Amino acid sequence: MGRARFAGRARARHLPEGRVAPLRASMPSRPLHDPSPARLRRRPVLVAALVAAAAPRLAAQGVPAASRDTLVKAAFLHKFASFVDWPDGTFAKADTPLRIGILGDELVWRDLSELARDRDRDGRPVQVVRLNPGDPLTGFHILYFKATSPARVTDLLAAVPHGVLTVADSDGAHPRGSVLSFFLDEGRVRFGVSMEAAGRQRLRLNPRLIAAARQVGWNYAGTGAA
Repeated sequence: MGRARFAGRARARHLPEGRVAPLRASMPSRPLHDPSPARLRRRPVLVAALVAAAAPRLAAQGVPAASRDTLVKAAFLHKFASFVDWPDGTFAKADTPLRIGILGDELVWRDLSELARDRDRDGRPVQVVRLNPGDPLTGFHILYFKATSPARVTDLLAAVPHGVLTVADSDGAHPRGSVLSFFLDEGRVRFGVSMEAAGRQRLRLNPRLIAAARQVGWNYAGTGAA
């Protein structure tokens, strides 16, 4: 299991004041939520914490952070696990490795492998695996896909078993069935969240992760393998 379970009900900032909603797949369908500029200014510092691990390498290489999208994505992938509650029995022991599969993005695989080399995640060693087309998608806790077409991403997501945090690269439209997605907004890497896909994958997302998302959707339906 991931970090300590959080409350099953959490205040959702995009619902009318005073209303709360449980984080589950039976959530009523809602359109994509894109916070206003005023709310973005009040966004928690979680986003900064998610990418802080990338800063030393960016500085050492003398490369502007804004131009290193792959390293920012790698930092997100490494940190996401701290804000996800997996189904009971997912991890056999407290030090069972966290396994992250990368398909279709050699640069993210390289940066994440280097980042994970001497950094655990909540006491668990992190194993990063480069996947080839046709490789089994089983035995992972996080899967990141970058494909040449939305249809290909949909096919990949349909083959993912339950209990896996799926992250897909997108052009701004959240891929159907993916729990999280990366996209560029004003030259910066952002991520979106599908609450319905999280429910279908039997994952519970920490409200802090939801609050840090640039886009939150309640009706990104999708299917995973049984």
